[in-house]
Amino acid sequence: MKLRSVSITVLFTMIFSLFALAGFNPQPSYATSTNLLLGKAYTSSSAADAGYPDTNNKELTDGIEASYLLADTAWQGRFNDTSYSFTVDLGKLQTFKNFKTNFYKYTGAGIQTPIQVEFSSSTDNSTWITACSVSQQGDAVDIAPVPYSCSAASDITARYVKMTVISAPSTYSFVDEWEVTPAQVSSSIALSGTFLQPYLANQWTDAEWNTEFQKMKDVGINKLILNWTADSKNKTTVYPTTALSGYTQNTSADLIAKALSKGNIYGVDIYLGLQINQDWFVKYANDATWLSNEANISKTLAGDLWTKYGTNPSLKGFYLPFEVDNWNLPSTTEWDRLISFYQTVGSYIKQQSSSMTVMISPFFNPSGQTTARWQTMWEYILSKSPLDIFALQDGVGAGHAETSQLGAWFSATKTAINNARPSMQFWDNAETFTADFKTLDIKTVVADLNAVRPYVSDYISFSFNHYISPQQVNPLYYATYKDYVLSGSLDAAAPTTPTNLSGRSVNSDTNLLNWTPSTDNFGIVGYKIYRNNELVWTAYTNATSFTDSQLNSSTSYRYTVQAFDAAGNYSAQSLPVTVTTYAETNYPTNLASGKKYTSTLPAHPSYPDSGGELTDGAFGTTSSWDGAWQGSNAASPYSFTIDLGSSKSIKEVNANFLQAISAGVLLPETVTFSSSSDSISFKQIGVVHKPAVSSSDQTKTYRLTDLSGITDRYVKVTIEPASIAWTLIDEIQVKQ
Repeated sequence: MKLRSVSITVLFTMIFSLFALAGFNPQPSYATSTNLLLGKAYTSSSAADAGYPDTNNKELTDGIEASYLLADTAWQGRFNDTSYSFTVDLGKLQTFKNFKTNFYKYTGAGIQTPIQVEFSSSTDNSTWITACSVSQQGDAVDIAPVPYSCSAASDITARYVKMTVISAPSTYSFVDEWEVTPAQVSSSIALSGTFLQPYLANQWTDAEWNTEFQKMKDVGINKLILNWTADSKNKTTVYPTTALSGYTQNTSADLIAKALSKGNIYGVDIYLGLQINQDWFVKYANDATWLSNEANISKTLAGDLWTKYGTNPSLKGFYLPFEVDNWNLPSTTEWDRLISFYQTVGSYIKQQSSSMTVMISPFFNPSGQTTARWQTMWEYILSKSPLDIFALQDGVGAGHAETSQLGAWFSATKTAINNARPSMQFWDNAETFTADFKTLDIKTVVADLNAVRPYVSDYISFSFNHYISPQQVNPLYYATYKDYVLSGSLDAAAPTTPTNLSGRSVNSDTNLLNWTPSTDNFGIVGYKIYRNNELVWTAYTNATSFTDSQLNSSTSYRYTVQAFDAAGNYSAQSLPVTVTTYAETNYPTNLASGKKYTSTLPAHPSYPDSGGELTDGAFGTTSSWDGAWQGSNAASPYSFTIDLGSSKSIKEVNANFLQAISAGVLLPETVTFSSSSDSISFKQIGVVHKPAVSSSDQTKTYRLTDLSGITDRYVKVTIEPASIAWTLIDEIQVKQ
C-alpha cells in the first residue's frame, strides 16, 4: 500500500477554497455576547454513537469548535435518530435571546444537516415554550460545518434551555457547539482602513487615484497601508532609489510619492510596508542568518523612505510585511529570533522619528492549536518588541477560521497585549475576499466585524481596494456596503426567484441552460447552478445562461438555478428543468493501452508510478488510497507524452482524475491535449477546463471526442493543477 502524506497547510487551504466556490454563507455569529451554556453539563434524549461519542455530556458546551474534518473528535454523531434533544440547566434564571448550534454536512459520507432545529425554554423543566426554530440549512455547501442560528422575538428569562433536532431517516447527524447568548446592542461598525498592493496601484491613472480616494472617504476609510515598497528576493522597489544596491524599480511611477500626495490631499493616513520576500513562507524564523540579513535590509529601506518622504504629513508609520502565525513559529527559539528582528527594525524606525508607528498583521490557525498557546506566544514576543499596532487578520476569507471562532482568538490576543504591551493598539484586519479570490458577501464581512467588536479599537481590511472598490469589482458590492455604512442597517431583501429555466443538449457531453433573470433591490451579482440537487457551479456574473460540459452521454440531468446579491441574500431555487444529453459515438479501440510514456515531472513518492500505471487499463476508485492513482502536489504545469508506436488516426483523447477534497485532492484547472509526429513539434488538439462538479468525492474524465483530421504518433497531456494541492491521475486513453 502506498504511503499517503499531505501538507496540513495545503489540505486546509484547498478544502476552504472549495467551500468558498460552493458559496458557503455563514449565519451571523453571536460571539460578541457571553455564551450562557459554556462549560455547562446537559442531558440528552439519546446517546451518541460509539464511533462519535459525547465527552462527559459537555462536548457541545466546551467552547471547542469542530473543524471541517470528518475525523475531528469534537463532533458527536447519531445514525438514523430522527428526533433527539439536549437540555441544559443554567442553575438560575437567566435572560437571553439568541441561539446557535453547529452541524456538519458531508454528503459523500451520508452526513446531512437537520430538517429542523427547535430551541425552547422553561422555568421549571416541565412546561416548555418555543423560542425560535430553524429549517434545513446548508444547501449550498458540503464537507463543512453549517451553523443553525435564530433569535427569539423578545428577551427570554428562564432557567432551562432545550434544543430539539429533527433529522432525516437513514442518515448521520453530527453536532458540535451550542450557544445561548443575551441580546446584543445593535449599532453599525465599519472599516476605517485598507491594504493596497502595489501591482494594483500601478495600473491607476491620476484620475483613478482620485476616484479611489474619494470612494474610500465616502465610506469612512481614512487609512491606507501600502503592502510593500520593496521585494528583497527579486530585488525590486516601487520607487526610485540607489540606497538598495542591485535593486531596480518595477513600477511605472513612484507609488510612494503618489500615495502620500493623495493622502495629503484627502486626509488619509498612509503607512508604508517595508520589504516582502517569498522565502519568508519557507524559512520563517528557522534561519537566523537569513532573518538577520532581512532586518538589515529593513533598516536601510526604512531609513531611505524616511529621508525621501518623511516631510509628508500623511505619513504615519511603517508596516512589517512578514506575516507571523502559530503553526510555523512553534517554540521560544523562533520567538527569540522574531524578537531580535522586531527590536532591530522597530528601534531603528523610532530613531528616525519617535512619532512613526510600527505595525504588524499576524494571522492564526485554529486547527490543532489553542488560544492559550497563542496568548503565551504573543505575551512573550510583545513584552520585548517595540511595536505599536497589532492588526490581527480575521482569517475568514482565507479559510483559516470561521466567524464563530473569532471571539476566542481575538480575546486571547487582547489579553496578551494587555499583559505584555498595554500601550499597543489592537486593530482588526478584516478579510473581504473568499479563498477563490472573489468578494466576500457584505453580510459576512459585517458579521466578522461584530464578532471582534469587544476586543479591538479599529477596523482595517484586506482589502477595500481589491474586493469592494467599484473600480475593481462589481459596483454592487460598493453600493451595498455604502448603504450599510450610511444607513446603519444591512440589505436583507432576497432576490426574486429565477424563472423560465430551459435547457437543451448541445452534444453528447454538453447541455446549455437559459433563464429569465432575477431582480433585486440592489441588483444580482451571481447565480448558483444545481445539478441533480447538488451545487456544481457559482457564477459571479448576471449572465443568464450556463454551459455544462464534460457530462455523460445519453443521461438525464435535473437543473435548478438560484440568484444571490452582494449582501449575501439568496433567492429560492428556480423550478427544475431536465435535459438529456445526446448519444455518443463509441470509439472502441484504446491506442494507448499498454504503451510507454514519459513525464516532465516524476510522480510524488506518496503517489508513485509503478510503471505503465496510466496506460494499464486499471481505473482508480474514489479513494485516494487506491494504488491505481499516481500524483503530484506541484503548483506548476507538467505533462505526459505517450508514444503510440506509429502514426494513428485519433478520434478521442481523455484523462481520468480524482477529487477528494477532505484528502486535499483537487481536479486540475485545465488539461491540454496535443499531438505530434516527431515528439518535438506538437499541435494543440484542444483544452478542457475544469468542469462543473459538486464537492463530493468523485472521479472525473476530461475528454475531447469526435475529433477529425488528426493522425499522429505522439500524444501529450499537459496538466495545469488547481494549486499546490494533490492532483491524482490514473488513466490516459487515445481512441479510434
